[in-house]
Parts: sequence; C-alpha cells; structure tokens
Amino acid sequence: MKFIVSNAELSKAINSVSSIPIANNVVKILENFLFSVSNNNLTITATDGDTRASITINLIESDGEGELVIPSKLLQEYLKNVPSIPIAFNLDTTGENNYQITISAGNGVYRMVGMDAGNYPTMPQIPDATSIVLNSSILSTSIEYTLFCAAPVDYRQILTGINFDFKDNMLNVVSTDSHRLVRYRRFNIDTDDNFNFVSKRKPLQLLRNLLDKDTDVTINFNETNVSFEFDNIIISCKLLEGVFPDYDRVIPPSFENKLLIGKEDFIAALKRVSVFTDKATNQVKMQIEGQEITLTGNDEEYANEGIEKLQCSYEGEDMDISFNSKTFMEMLQHLDCDNINILMNKPNTAIVITPAEENENEDIAMLHMPIFLKGSGDY
Repeated sequence: MKFIVSNAELSKAINSVSSIPIANNVVKILENFLFSVSNNNLTITATDGDTRASITINLIESDGEGELVIPSKLLQEYLKNVPSIPIAFNLDTTGENNYQITISAGNGVYRMVGMDAGNYPTMPQIPDATSIVLNSSILSTSIEYTLFCAAPVDYRQILTGINFDFKDNMLNVVSTDSHRLVRYRRFNIDTDDNFNFVSKRKPLQLLRNLLDKDTDVTINFNETNVSFEFDNIIISCKLLEGVFPDYDRVIPPSFENKLLIGKEDFIAALKRVSVFTDKATNQVKMQIEGQEITLTGNDEEYANEGIEKLQCSYEGEDMDISFNSKTFMEMLQHLDCDNINILMNKPNTAIVITPAEENENEDIAMLHMPIFLKGSGDY
C-alpha cells in the first residue's frame, strides 16, 4: 500500500490525537497509531484502551487500501524535522516484509517497522444509542466551565468525570471533587426524553482542544460508551459507572446573604493576601461588615499576616467565613464576567458563586465549602 500526503496535514492530524497513547503501556500496540487508507483518505487512530480518537485527512494520491500500526514516537520525531513538503509512504500491510514502513521525502529515505493492524483494538460499537446534536460552542463552553472541578484520578471514580444531564429541555453539565461543585446549565435544548451520562475527563480534554470552530457535534451514547462526532473527527470512550451526586439537592434553593463585587478586584486582593497564608491550608478569612469586606490570611508558624479591605455591595447580616483561597480563586478565574455574586447562608454552609450579569441562555453556579468543613463536605 502506497500513498502521498502533505506533511502539514499529517502533522496537524497526528498532533490532534498524540496525547492519547500512553508511553510504556502494558499493551505495547496501544503506544502507536493505526493508519487506515481507503478512498484516497487516511484515517489516523489513537487509543489507550478507554479513550479512542480518529481523524481523517485527504491524501494527495494513493495506491491500494489497507491498515498498519505505525510507531508513534518515531514518526512524530521525524515529522518535526521535515519541511512542509509531500511525504510518500510505502507500507507492508501483509507482513511479508515484517510490516516494513518506507518513508520518502525530499532527498531522504527512512525505514521503520510497524505492527499487524489485526491486533489493534476495534472501534467499540454503541448499540441502542441515544443521539443528540449540540453546537460546538455549547459543548466547549460547558467543558471549559466544569473540567477543572472534577476530582483527581485517585478519588471516587464517578467524581473524576463530568455529568451530562439532559432533562426538561435543559442541559446540565456538572463536576465535583466533593468540596467544590460546578453546574453549567444551558436552556432551550430540544430533547424528547430525560437522560444522562458521565464521561471521563481525558476525552473531554481532547474534545475541548479540537473544538476550534463553529460546527455541530453529534453525541451517541448508551449505558457503557459515548462518542462525539464532528467534521472529520470521532472521539469515543467508556463511560464511568455509578450514580452521580444529586447536584440540585446540594445547591441551596435560596440565600439569606448576598455579596456583589468586581471579580478582578476580588481575585487580585485574594492573591496578595494568600501570599501570607499557611500553605498547607491556604486559608483566608472573609469578614463582612456593612458594605466592606476584610480579607485576612496568616501563617502562625512564621508570624506572617496579610490584611486587605474591599468595598462591596452587601445584603444580609454581618458574618465571617473562611475558605481555601487557592481553590476559591481557581473557580473565580473560570468565570467569564465582570462582577460576581457570592451567596451565603451561614458560616458553616456552602458558598455559591454566580455571575452578576444574567444570560437568558445559560446559568452558572459554583459551590465551595468553607475550609473548616473539609472532610465533612462529601455529597
């Protein structure tokens, strides 16, 4: 099997899926790419066993059809050093010549050994799939707001993913690490039924990076798998098993105290005060009196202290509340707005942050537990 391809097109496609293969994988074939040639198109596939991505590009010309597994690291290192010129591939897909790969470009000829495509994992089927089409801007926005808040990979498995919950003509995309929770809600989503799935983090990271233009994304899923299809790309993965926390129960329906403040001014003050906090807790106390807040951070071991006052608009009783400044700022930095509402009931109950500017198409709520409740904040 022979084909000629643009180096620019090939390098771009490979870079799109290069984050999936895992070095030193127990299953060695998963460290590599699957090349499939058909109808003068080249499909490049990468998988780690759970997440799979395929991207299809046009070839300049081709002779024959077939598949072969290509060494990923070697090919990527080679392509980095090739100018933007056509590259010719000659692949032994039958194994008669030990699956040899010959590459010709400019004045050079290069050889490497591939692997039998028959041993590469096949694309998982999704029988009895539910399908829905979303605009890429909705999907990328929902991922951007929620991905950072998913739990670390060594935590409760269901919390390491992102919950996509379609109900009542709304899409709720939710993540939580058990001490924080983010709910991104999109209105006017046309669905016939209510349904949900919990996707792993890795395919969504890849999806976010590839959704760089306005397009429609078709989502197909059943109880075990999900796929995202758009343009010339298909991303699929196994779904996480288990019951995702009831996020509507976690977020209080009403609040006794409401604070309005400029987001950037608040973040800047938090950054300065947090320099002086105990780095084991990053604890900052927020004291609210009238229309003024006082942020205090200290490290008793080294006798460090930072205090800063800010003006705000506040409705409610004066109160003190403490939180982890590092994780609190991370939430604020993911909000795309000028002003924020900080909603509270009691010093020992959840803090909820929302954009002050309303949007008729979406609703964003970010919940953060007070720091001294750490360890009792599981949902």
